[in-house]
Amino acid sequence: MFAPGHYGMALLLYAVAGYALLRRGYTRDAVFGGAIVLVYTRLPDLDTELDFVVHRGVTHTAWFALAAGLVCLFVVTNDLRRLPRRDAVRGGAWAFFLGSSSMVAHLLADVLTPWGVMPLYPATPALYTLDLVYAGNDAANYALFAAGALAVGVAWTAGRPTRPGRSLPVRAYRRLRGREQATE
Repeated sequence: MFAPGHYGMALLLYAVAGYALLRRGYTRDAVFGGAIVLVYTRLPDLDTELDFVVHRGVTHTAWFALAAGLVCLFVVTNDLRRLPRRDAVRGGAWAFFLGSSSMVAHLLADVLTPWGVMPLYPATPALYTLDLVYAGNDAANYALFAAGALAVGVAWTAGRPTRPGRSLPVRAYRRLRGREQATE
């Protein structure tokens, strides 16, 4: 897939985690986590810029996803030391999740193409593909992006804790009542 397809798959998968965070009141974490996943999901395609790495080779494996999660965990380790143990474990798990899930989202998007991925390479050269659409198919890329954006929108709408607001008749009555008292 191209960039829009990868972004769409990342949003589609992250919508579940974002919803869970929003339901618990972690709005800032949900938003920043989504941004991190979007930035990291294109990381495996850096192999196209490196002459010594084969495209869809080692950067498109489960091992790379694991390594990305561990790198994210390592990056935040210094900040986690100052936190209580429980919060540090949660923060570390969150960092690992963001790093590895963004790579997994990339792999899942590439599985849709005929070229597929070899997620356990070099342990096994098994190629996994659904052979649904070509990577360059603009309609498929933008449809996947739209599906991801829709999923995030639904997660945002359903997950945001809402304050019970007064109904329109109640607000109108109170406003009217407030004016009556002011004129008396």
